[in-house]
Amino acid sequence: MEANVRKTVSPQTQTWLADPAVVDAVKAQNAQNKALDQAKIDAMDNDWKAAAKAKSANPTYDKIAANAVTKRLKEVTDKSNGRIVEILLMDNRGLNVAQTGGTSDYWQGDEPKWQKVYSGGSDLYMTDPEKDAETNAMLTEVSVPVLDPASKEKIGVAMIVLDTNKLGN
Repeated sequence: MEANVRKTVSPQTQTWLADPAVVDAVKAQNAQNKALDQAKIDAMDNDWKAAAKAKSANPTYDKIAANAVTKRLKEVTDKSNGRIVEILLMDNRGLNVAQTGGTSDYWQGDEPKWQKVYSGGSDLYMTDPEKDAETNAMLTEVSVPVLDPASKEKIGVAMIVLDTNKLGN
């Protein structure tokens, strides 16, 4: 299945992951968050989790949900014929930059989807497919690096949720 996922993800992601708006947003957030210590990241993550649990407003979430890159990623999912269900774009600390769906937390840096690709050196991390209870779709999370097109350095990670039943379509 990994070969089929690579075939599906690589050509699609290279185009939009190299989009200057995507790259610039990740680089800008990397610069903005450079001085954050782990205590501040944890506090921001806890605020996000509390707001998500209470279904209340969170300024950071609202800003991400409304940003131009989130809108661009929604276009990617909309044009994928159902293959791409969700996209989460993360910076070099594992903090959300843009997202097409809701997440229960702001900091992904403690999770394999970010660690395996950003810190672990893998060019692809994939979870085993799981059946979605609401849609009956078989979903897998695939994480790939976001590269600076000029330097080819890793600047972040994109996690793409694929419907494995639609990979051949």
